[in-house]
Amino acid sequence: MLTGTTSNGTLISGGTSLIGTSISSFTTTSDNTFTINSINTNIMQNKVAVFKITRDEDEKIVKTEFLKEMWVETKNGQSVEFQVARDKDLAKYEVSELSIKVISTLAF
Repeated sequence: MLTGTTSNGTLISGGTSLIGTSISSFTTTSDNTFTINSINTNIMQNKVAVFKITRDEDEKIVKTEFLKEMWVETKNGQSVEFQVARDKDLAKYEVSELSIKVISTLAF
């Protein structure tokens, strides 16, 4: 597992996602730590499909209903799920009822 920091001091470790981030240079040391010297955050457009799922008492999926296909913008580490949750049409559903699948992503 790698651990390290970005040039602005942000700690990065094992489960940190750098998707949508352009790293132009970094340095590593013998103890598996690294320092990112230059980092550029990209804006990403994500095409997603949102489904309503119904589960039985054993938590198995018994029904799936397509709700919506949409584009959401993510930047600065935002999650697709957070952006989808902001949609007015989907606000009436509980998070546990929804399944969000990313169809495609465009990075700028």
